[in-house]
Amino acid sequence: MNVKPALALTLISGVAAAQPAPPATPAPVNVESTLSPSKAADDPNAKPKGPKRGDFDAGGQVRLPNGPDEEGKYATFNWVAVDLRAKYYLLDTVTIGANIPVALIHPDTVGMMGPEPQMIGGMSATLDARLPKMPKMPFMKYDAEIGLLATVAYMREGALLLSEKDFPLFAGDFKPGFVGGLTTKVKLSNLVDFSLVPTWVYQSGTTASHQAVQLPTSLILKLGDVVKVAADLGIYTGDDYTFGGAGGGRIATGASLDVKLGKILAHAGIGFASLLTGPLYPTVGDSVYIDLNVKFAK
Repeated sequence: MNVKPALALTLISGVAAAQPAPPATPAPVNVESTLSPSKAADDPNAKPKGPKRGDFDAGGQVRLPNGPDEEGKYATFNWVAVDLRAKYYLLDTVTIGANIPVALIHPDTVGMMGPEPQMIGGMSATLDARLPKMPKMPFMKYDAEIGLLATVAYMREGALLLSEKDFPLFAGDFKPGFVGGLTTKVKLSNLVDFSLVPTWVYQSGTTASHQAVQLPTSLILKLGDVVKVAADLGIYTGDDYTFGGAGGGRIATGASLDVKLGKILAHAGIGFASLLTGPLYPTVGDSVYIDLNVKFAK
């Protein structure tokens, strides 16, 4: 029997079995799907999702301003105002808003011989259109966003001249009015914004028309996407552009807090409706206001 061929065959088989198997070809890796999330998370220019065409929000603002009762004494709960509001995004940068102010609680008269307030203040519709973003000028350090504001209203005479901080003195007949102005928002940093909304107000009257200028401003501190804190300052003239307190002019100041919880936007504010004294507010303490706002946003 020839043993050598069998032995050789056995050795060759053992060597072949001892050799390691060739490495398996790795599956192709989708580099884009792997890197995109981390790249998006690390992108400093990534912006949070904002409202878009077809979105809307609706809700109501409850205001507790100081105001006089039948005896002329000022207190917080003499007046309770509710502003019913809604906003629809016609385009990403164009919105249409509606507002119906209601004096839910009010005295029968303001003072012993004053006007007789009514519950319904009227209604208004506002078109707010942001202008295309302009290239940053060499001398400009901050980004700015500017829009056009136009409001048509049918409200109690003189009601269009009141600010959101004033007690809702809705008296007299309904008269048409118009408000035109600019919405200006300056991004001072990733956390701080500055807002200025200068407007011109016109409303027809029984014997003469009413004109005024309003300059509300806000310095807004954003604490993430959920919380915002703002310091507010507003200048409001009386009829016929009167800045003094004796003619109905006011300088309002206060602070507010906004919290976003899912689709619910909650707002709370407190301050003074006027630092100027006059017939509307005999003392600064008489002008304290509180406002609460809850909206559903989609």
